[in-house]
Amino acid sequence: MRRIVIVLMALFAMSFHCQKSFCQECVLSAGDEKVAREVMRDIHEADLKAGSGLTLSQMMVMAAEALVGTPYVAGTLDEDPVEEKLRIYLTKTDCILFVETCLALAKTVDDAGESEPELEDFINNVARMRYRTDPPFSYGDRVHYTTEWVRRMEGTVLHDMTLELGGEVYDHPVYFMSSHPESYKQLAEADDIPRAALNLLKIREVEEELNRSPMTYIPKTKLSQASGQIKSGDIICFSTTIGGLDISHVGIAYVKDGVAGFIHASQKDGKVEIDSRTIEEYVRSRSNLSGIKVIRPL
Repeated sequence: MRRIVIVLMALFAMSFHCQKSFCQECVLSAGDEKVAREVMRDIHEADLKAGSGLTLSQMMVMAAEALVGTPYVAGTLDEDPVEEKLRIYLTKTDCILFVETCLALAKTVDDAGESEPELEDFINNVARMRYRTDPPFSYGDRVHYTTEWVRRMEGTVLHDMTLELGGEVYDHPVYFMSSHPESYKQLAEADDIPRAALNLLKIREVEEELNRSPMTYIPKTKLSQASGQIKSGDIICFSTTIGGLDISHVGIAYVKDGVAGFIHASQKDGKVEIDSRTIEEYVRSRSNLSGIKVIRPL
């Protein structure tokens, strides 16, 4: 199993440097393209002024700050339950798409170095983060569980800091999607529609694979000790008590004056915002959260 994981990580690292373009498969409006170009331009200019010294984490924070105020819209990728497309939005978002978009914007600028970051590279980065296959995409090919999203980039783009910051292994297998197909348009009629049945089969296979490795988190009781080691730009994954579900919310750490807060796409407030609460306060305020995972951009 360890050999398989190493091979998969190597293949994923190689995919970030391949020449394949996903632009023709992409749904990207003029407004969303404009925002993407502006954010990358601003980050690139700041990096040049810093002597190309900005880290990926710092670029992540800059991207997040630039998107503050963006409306929260649930189900942004599922507008068409039949045709799966690479849909990229910067004028609306949900929590995981916000983090994914910020990471893709930052990585594109970081990879460009002193050169101008290209929109095509941004699109390609989103595609490689979101799907585990080449087009034509299917719903089952999309990376749905945050745990898989993190593991696919472990060691190449991201590093899971959870255990290093005092986290622990816990028994919390994932099975929510396959156990609740009625909650997803693309899975709901798996008994009657072959396409839905195939999507559900792929989801089950992913869940089985994820459950072969242990789940980790920093429980609520250890948040005080871990908070002081969180850095701006870290991806904060909020683990949940809901059976079968790994992560119920994500955000980007925003450390100011030594206090670990976060920027996120808030469903409650309907927009991307710098939350007034610390990460610890947010977790303790919600009974359905069990703790956090801390993922650091490399």
